[in-house]
Amino acid sequence: MHETNVNNVTDNKNTLLNTETSDQTQSSAEIAHHGEDAVNAGLLHPDLLVPGLEANGKIEVIKHLIDRLHEQGVIDDSLAFLQAVLERENLQSTVIDEMIALPHARGRMVKRLGVAIGTRADCSIEFPSGDERHDVGIICLIAVPADAPGLYLKLIGVLARAFSDRAFVDTLIATQDAPQMHQLLTDRLEICGL
Repeated sequence: MHETNVNNVTDNKNTLLNTETSDQTQSSAEIAHHGEDAVNAGLLHPDLLVPGLEANGKIEVIKHLIDRLHEQGVIDDSLAFLQAVLERENLQSTVIDEMIALPHARGRMVKRLGVAIGTRADCSIEFPSGDERHDVGIICLIAVPADAPGLYLKLIGVLARAFSDRAFVDTLIATQDAPQMHQLLTDRLEICGL
């Protein structure tokens, strides 16, 4: 259906990383506070995974995933987080490989590192970004605590590596079961260094 372009994934990942250059300092305390413990404590909780996403359009999908983050206690102010995500989206495209979007925001409304992921097998989620329009099949909404900017850099790198594998992307998009999706993601992210 879509051909994965590893160079495109890498280029867009590097562009995303370069926009966060002021946030590149990562302390060991930050990792200890949010890093491995956050992963083990539910970074990829099955309730944050939405296979066969029914919401349409960029904002509707983001709102749906924000609701999941709020329900799981990742964020405590849905409206403030939505505003932060949309402000970040206005700065630069977060679409990589034409079919994967990585919208994200960092702020005090984020209580712990979290990722909500929605998929649609037909890759028909409209995700405009700037002057470009994309139809994506995977949206990973990333919530980062205000005091943990380095974690975003690590996480975006791991996600970009994970999504550079076309077979993995195809399998993930086709999965219609949250526990199975959770297992696929957990296994793949472990291989990619998370």
